[in-house]
Amino acid sequence: MKKIYFAILSGLFFTQISNAQLILTKAANEPVIGDVNNSSRWDSTATLDNNTGPNTFWDFSSITSNTSSSTSNYTTVAGTPSASTYPNATFAEDLGGGAFNYWKSTSSPTTQLELLGIAQASLSFNLNANSAIAYIWPIAFGYNKTDAFSGAVSAQTPSGTVNGTATGTALTIASGTGTLLLPGAITFTNVLQITSTQTINASLAFGFITATIVSKSCQYYHGTQKFPILTVNYQDISGAFSGSSGTIRINNSIYTGIREASLNSDFSLYPNPATDKLNVVLTNKKAESVSVKVFNNLGQLVKTAQLGTATDINNQIDLTGLSSGIYVVKTTVGNASSSKKLIIQ
Repeated sequence: MKKIYFAILSGLFFTQISNAQLILTKAANEPVIGDVNNSSRWDSTATLDNNTGPNTFWDFSSITSNTSSSTSNYTTVAGTPSASTYPNATFAEDLGGGAFNYWKSTSSPTTQLELLGIAQASLSFNLNANSAIAYIWPIAFGYNKTDAFSGAVSAQTPSGTVNGTATGTALTIASGTGTLLLPGAITFTNVLQITSTQTINASLAFGFITATIVSKSCQYYHGTQKFPILTVNYQDISGAFSGSSGTIRINNSIYTGIREASLNSDFSLYPNPATDKLNVVLTNKKAESVSVKVFNNLGQLVKTAQLGTATDINNQIDLTGLSSGIYVVKTTVGNASSSKKLIIQ
């Protein structure tokens, strides 16, 4: 779910084959009281692959794990620190550390999710009068919504609390579809990319303190999960609270329920990029049945090959007829599988 984050002071494989375009709905994707969204932190030293458009291949396989984790608990408004400030909120999002987002879910005149406020120890925004619309359901590729919001802002400084006003825009675009590759050869097809950009102009202490906050979030949704399977956040702040930051988080739930074992045997594909032939080389110590499946970036199965049960596999697969592009090659030995990216020129 789209969140607006403010921190101003501070070897598995899975694939889902589907020809239907993913559509996010209120019933399937809007949080309800009792939901918990757990994610883990990941790092990258390279430029991240957040390309947009249809039939895109997003390769995040090189990001590395981090010990940090994050949990969002969706709870009743009553009992939260700022409950009296948001009487129209239908649920609260507990981000931990005393930080809360306050949300309003409506069904009339449109089915939508609105952000009413953000309460943190260092900085709070009250958008009761003119909320920020996060989503208008349903959402499919091509969705584009810009919403203007405004409200009051309160910040804690060494000199005490200062108050002011804030105005801004929330832009949400269903900006891409395609295949997502994660570390450990976890592959998701039929993924919907949501790009959200929030620009906030804050003015405090009668204009003596100003700041512009630009927060961008790239979220990747799959039909098997309520919350994004991957989220990349960027934040850039100019003015009184200057600074920038970025985080990568993977939904911990994607590791739950995966029943395929990881393929421990080393295997290689060459040449890669390929043209009309592909060689598969692996060691099959238990002399189990070996098969190869090739999927295009829509998640469609385009080639299948049975490689037998020999202990040393060195087979050639005919790629004639496959168009240029990015593919995923799934190799299975017995009941263990793994995958690699293949480029066909």
